[in-house]
Amino acid sequence: MRRILFSLCSLLAFTLLGYPVASTAEPLPPNAVMVDIQRYLLLYSATGDERFLARLDALGPIFEEGISGQRNAASLRDMWGLYRGTVEKVRDAYTSRDVELKSAVSQAREVSALFDAFILVDAGRKRPPSLTGNLRRLALLKALQANRELLGETQDQAELDSLVGAIGKQFDDLPNGDRDASRQHGMLQKRWQYLLLTSNAGHTLLYPFNAQIEYLLAHLPAD
Repeated sequence: MRRILFSLCSLLAFTLLGYPVASTAEPLPPNAVMVDIQRYLLLYSATGDERFLARLDALGPIFEEGISGQRNAASLRDMWGLYRGTVEKVRDAYTSRDVELKSAVSQAREVSALFDAFILVDAGRKRPPSLTGNLRRLALLKALQANRELLGETQDQAELDSLVGAIGKQFDDLPNGDRDASRQHGMLQKRWQYLLLTSNAGHTLLYPFNAQIEYLLAHLPAD
């Protein structure tokens, strides 16, 4: 157990202190970027850690580029500007008594939900959820769960358990043929197991959990 905890602390420091991680060659679709943006805002509201807002800010140009090619780009840019305003309200809630954190986070969630209806998904991408898609979904739900006292909401544990089961099966199905693939498969499986150790039905260790999410999303094949 001591060795596992040491590994988790090392991985946490590597991820959260800004060291470079691998990136996928193919740009992420804007809907996937928005899931990450929502997660970072919820992590910030749960912790007050400005590093999560810094990561959110870094995704802004990527999201803007992703929506620029959409037929409804002008409307999406307006919505993005509105969303940025709600992010600033969440930030202000930590520094000003004039802004209520719960109200600011709720407004941000309402605006972010609009993107699901307005972002046009390529018909060729409409397929069962990928491993990275499911990981993003799990990370978002866990970040939302961390705000349950603030928002007065509880997550459906059956949904979380089902998602974890689906992800576990997808990890088992990863290529595991030659030596390099086997080594990579083993490393990713270890990260997934570390992730499970940081989370249970009652509580999630947000920093080490997020560290594993960051690593896996950076090293798994793109959607």
